[in-house]
Amino acid sequence: MRQLKYSKELYSKTALIKAAYNFTDKAYLHLDADNDYYYVSIVSKNENQEVSEKEFENEILAQSARHQIYLQTKNIRELMLARAVATSVVTSTEKNTELDTEDETEYNEDEILRDWFDSND
Repeated sequence: MRQLKYSKELYSKTALIKAAYNFTDKAYLHLDADNDYYYVSIVSKNENQEVSEKEFENEILAQSARHQIYLQTKNIRELMLARAVATSVVTSTEKNTELDTEDETEYNEDEILRDWFDSND
């Protein structure tokens, strides 16, 4: 069993958990913390294959970068989603006008039951 130590100043809890999750297929992991550090204990699931500490360090770094990008772009993503949803909203007056138009249209039963191929040959 190896125990790794990561500073809370450099890495977020979210990045640590995501990195650990990505290693659950290769190893058993235990996470712990004190006031200044996160501790990660790694035990390989396969006794014949070692889990590289360097791979885990690369993964926690990648997850930290992803988390920072997520935080930096959160506002723009929320704005884009709000604009996309707002353009698809139908106001109640528009909806009522459309429904009223449909109700005024009268359909002749012969037009509805007529075969398209018969009338368009």
